[in-house]
Amino acid sequence: MVEHTNLVSVIIPALNEAANIAQTISAARRDYTADEVEIVVVDGGSTDGTPDHIPEQETVIHSPRGRAVQMNHGARTSHGQILAFCHADSLLPAGWRQAMLQELADPTVSGGTFQTLILPAKGILHVRNHLRFAAKWQVMFGDQVQFMRRATFDRVRGYPEIPLMEDVEMARALHEEGRLVRIPIRVTTSSRRFVERGVLGQTLLNGWNMFRYLYLGAKPEQIARSYQSSREQSS
Repeated sequence: MVEHTNLVSVIIPALNEAANIAQTISAARRDYTADEVEIVVVDGGSTDGTPDHIPEQETVIHSPRGRAVQMNHGARTSHGQILAFCHADSLLPAGWRQAMLQELADPTVSGGTFQTLILPAKGILHVRNHLRFAAKWQVMFGDQVQFMRRATFDRVRGYPEIPLMEDVEMARALHEEGRLVRIPIRVTTSSRRFVERGVLGQTLLNGWNMFRYLYLGAKPEQIARSYQSSREQSS
């Protein structure tokens, strides 16, 4: 595989995202040329026609279901020296590519994420980006769009193929490789899980699951059972 120095590959794992995928791709593509940004959508077996909503000029591939599995598969297929992993309901902001490349120009930076804006935001407190009691890597999640150099991704052997917490483990691995950064411009991400379970219920569940995983030894499989969305259950 030939790697392209100035190319950023955006890997988008998708499962039943027909309602969101076109907007997500549009936000990532913006005015960037094919020499600047490559978009690879990795479909995990959608039953709602998600691949039909992907523009012809973008790449769509198929893999077994599982976010980590799909992201690893997309990374192997992509060509960029820089990799960005974007959830299918997250919208990259204007200027995202320049901001990412500027941070990665520093060789001490191993990777990072963006800030987030959760929409619709009614009743939702945006506290994740400002937690002071946690190590930085513990609050750098997948829906914030994790990014890194391909060389770093290869060195840490990609995402661990576990059913949940793959983003936490990637953040931990990146922390061990160098300095993590959080770019101040904001990725817009969906609040649909909060809508499904209620703001308080989802917030408490997120915090409890993270605590169980980091400090009580809970397995990803145990946590995944409590976190599964109606979209995943219906597939």
